[in-house]
Amino acid sequence: MISKKIWTAILSIFFILLLSGCTTNEIKNNLNNEDWLSNYSPLHSLGSGNDDFWIVYPTNHTNSSQSISHLSWINDSLKEGCVFFVVHKTGCVSCQPQADRAIKLAENFQEHIEFYDLDMTLGGSIEQRSYDAYLYDPDGPPGYIALTGVFTLIENNGTVEYGWHSWEQDVDYKEMEEWLKDGIYYWYQNKGEP
Repeated sequence: MISKKIWTAILSIFFILLLSGCTTNEIKNNLNNEDWLSNYSPLHSLGSGNDDFWIVYPTNHTNSSQSISHLSWINDSLKEGCVFFVVHKTGCVSCQPQADRAIKLAENFQEHIEFYDLDMTLGGSIEQRSYDAYLYDPDGPPGYIALTGVFTLIENNGTVEYGWHSWEQDVDYKEMEEWLKDGIYYWYQNKGEP
């Protein structure tokens, strides 16, 4: 009789925790990631300066105003959502804080983005993508670590193109969040989805 009461209590607690956890996460996700999109106004637009999304290399780059041939994994990922990446090395004292900020930001917007945590210490294809990502160095060689980038679909004179912005070294969390929200917004606007 005692064991039946204990099992009933355990099952009751389990179902209460299960149901309350699902409800809380759903409401939290809707509040954090859906409602903001319906009333959002982007802060950054298309251009060639430090405060713009770029479709060619930006003003400060050694190849300023030249077109860019995007990496295949960026092209493929833009079919699924706004793309966000960070290149870093685990254990790197100067780049780990930036990696941590980018990873946290990616967790907060995970259902809207394709995120790449490009930790060079992992080797293999991840390390290769890390080196390849320096194509998006905002001012050209030499490349500094951490490198962070956001990619979206942006309208340019009636044509949808790949827009991007990137930074080397540290970027303030709030600033990155604004850029990422802009990227998500533009991606949805130019995919014709809500």
